[in-house]
Amino acid sequence: MTVSRILARDGASALDSLEPLHAAICATAQKPLASAHALPADAYTDEHHFAWECEAILKRQWLSVAHVSQLTAAGDYVNLDLLGERLTVVNTGEQGIKVLSRVCAHRGMDVMPPEFGHAQQGNCSAFRCPYHHWVYGLDGRLRGAPFMKEHPEVAGGELALHAFRSVVWQGLVFVNFSGDAAVITEQFGGLEASLGRWQLEELVMVADIAWDCAFNWKVLVENFMEPYHHAGAHHELFQPVMPAQGCWTDKEGEHYQVCHLPLAPSLQQKVQDGEPQLVSFTPMPALLADDFLEWTVYLAAPTALFFVAPDRVYWYRLQPVAAGRMELHTTMLVHPDAMDDEHYQQTLATETELMRTFHLEDMEMCSAVQAGLSSAAYRPGPLNALEEPVWLFQRYLARQINDAQQS
Repeated sequence: MTVSRILARDGASALDSLEPLHAAICATAQKPLASAHALPADAYTDEHHFAWECEAILKRQWLSVAHVSQLTAAGDYVNLDLLGERLTVVNTGEQGIKVLSRVCAHRGMDVMPPEFGHAQQGNCSAFRCPYHHWVYGLDGRLRGAPFMKEHPEVAGGELALHAFRSVVWQGLVFVNFSGDAAVITEQFGGLEASLGRWQLEELVMVADIAWDCAFNWKVLVENFMEPYHHAGAHHELFQPVMPAQGCWTDKEGEHYQVCHLPLAPSLQQKVQDGEPQLVSFTPMPALLADDFLEWTVYLAAPTALFFVAPDRVYWYRLQPVAAGRMELHTTMLVHPDAMDDEHYQQTLATETELMRTFHLEDMEMCSAVQAGLSSAAYRPGPLNALEEPVWLFQRYLARQINDAQQS
């Protein structure tokens, strides 16, 4: 049980101490949007609450870990550390894509430790533990152990790297650590009608920027989803082309959110006159005419974030580490036809630098927010109507708290 794992880690007193915070989060989430406020600081700074979130929310839900374009051939892998687990996402060939633990079934050694120079992404024919040279196939099953072929556990063929429950949805590989999350289409199926037009499974990852972030994972989610900060943090880059005051949020989904960022009216008119705006790569082939009039942000809760434009998709891979720290990969996906353009390399370089620039603005803001949350002077302030996605995220968190309390 989730509560049992938390008790084993932090003790009963630590769990009891979270009750006032959880009550405050739920009370905040119950307010109507017109009187909504930010969450208490401890929701972002308390290490016991972060440990609780890892067990009660993050490990119980679907988390995105790789894109299929990173795993096109048998043996292609992506390594990452997520919530204390060392993972490899691997194309096994006949058995498709799996998410395996890198922890050797012998004595716990990482079979692809970055400390030994293993790359975060590459191709291999097998996994060989550097400690005692136990060898595992791409499917994770033990294929050999020096001087132990007669041992019944080795000979029996049952030893293997642990395989976590995983699925491919919309071109992304998702993992569920608890093994009991709802079917992913039941949770995120409401996104498929719109997000599906981008055909993410056909796209190619062309940029991947890693960030070491000194802030809580929820600070990033909230910043990503709300357009109010276009008028502040992005007043030069985004506000002139996707003004905050024109943005709007879809009806609440139990496990997802969608926020629309329409182009400025003058740019929309140019699009309607046949002049593409903010399109540098080959557009996605299945889009509707209205898709060229806005950019859109999606949250497949708790952590899968997408920022889509007519010619690209930004996908974020979140790796929460502590209450005040996370690792982040911001990636860009484009249609493969874009690579046939004679100016593709120059366009990619320009757009990758733009991607770095606006994400740097967000990183700076989120780091400063986290610092402010640690101040004795912090008090949760009122939300603007344009921060409706923050309010909806609060409601999602409150539902997770209530579910955990009932489990």
